[in-house]
This record gives sequence, C-alpha cells and structure tokens, in this order.
Amino acid sequence: MKNKSTLTLALFSVTIGASAFFFGTSVSKASNIDGMKLYLQHCKTCHGVDGNPTDLGVGLGARKFADAEWQAKTSDERIIEQINEGTPEMMMPFKEKLTPGRSEGFGACCQRV
Repeated sequence: MKNKSTLTLALFSVTIGASAFFFGTSVSKASNIDGMKLYLQHCKTCHGVDGNPTDLGVGLGARKFADAEWQAKTSDERIIEQINEGTPEMMMPFKEKLTPGRSEGFGACCQRV
C-alpha cells in the first residue's frame, strides 16, 4: 500500500512540476493546468505512464520517480541541473524553455515524489 501511495504522490508531483516547467508558471498556479496531459505528452515515453521507466527509458537511464533510495540521495540542485542540462543523446536540455526560477520549482516537485 505504501508503494501505491508513493507512486500516486510521485505522479501528482511530477505532473504539477511538468505544468510549471512547460508553461513557465509558478507551481501554485500549475495546479490549474492539465499536468497529466503534459506528462503523457513529454515524459511517458521514457519515464512511463506510472512513473516506472519504459524499456526505452531503462536503456537511456531514466529514473524511477518513486524510488525512495534515489530520492534520499538526490538533491534538488542535481535534479535542476539534469533538467537544465539534459544528458547528451539521452535527455534533451530544457534550460532554453525555462524562465528564471522555474527549474527550481520543477526540481523541488521531483524531489518530493
């Protein structure tokens, strides 16, 4: 049951974060945006519909958002760096799409997953 609750929280956090990320709006305002639609459009190919990496995602090193061990050892700063810089040939960088302060809000959402 704990894993299901964690996964639900993970998906909620990621969708709100994705909304803030892709629309350049604050996390508090992002709750009015269809975050799940954005997640399904931009993230599910690698991170999966339920937050578990797809076969493609596993091959590219996509993170399992609900992994408590990963959450415990990964700082907001590291998540923000990953979002901004991406990984060559694995994940595109999003720094050109972010307005100042938006990556921090998105990173914080990912860490709370």
